[in-house]
Amino acid sequence: MAKTILVVEDDSDMRALINLHLLNAGYIVRVAANGLEAAAACLSVTPDLIISDVHMPRMNGFEMIAILKSEPAMQDIPVIFLTADAKGRKRGNKLGAVDYLTKPLQVDKLLKSMAKHLPAKAAA
Repeated sequence: MAKTILVVEDDSDMRALINLHLLNAGYIVRVAANGLEAAAACLSVTPDLIISDVHMPRMNGFEMIAILKSEPAMQDIPVIFLTADAKGRKRGNKLGAVDYLTKPLQVDKLLKSMAKHLPAKAAA
């Protein structure tokens, strides 16, 4: 069964680019334009992994991960930050991100990180 990835990115072109690469890699992709939309989306369908920008309107990625990690049903969702903010790595890691990648997008690097951090399939 394909894994569900939530892409949280306020730039519509970047969101579409990540979406395209993930679809081509066989993932199910959901998208959100900011952390608030992402938190709401997680209430309806729990993604297997989240890829998030940091700087977004309404709720940034740091605020979003803090909320997710405080909720027992969502605290185990791996979060990978993909951002232009290279200075936020320490903060992102402290908040519970499993990886912190900087833009520009390097698809191979992102896919390798995702493969490393996606939960293994449960035994049938």
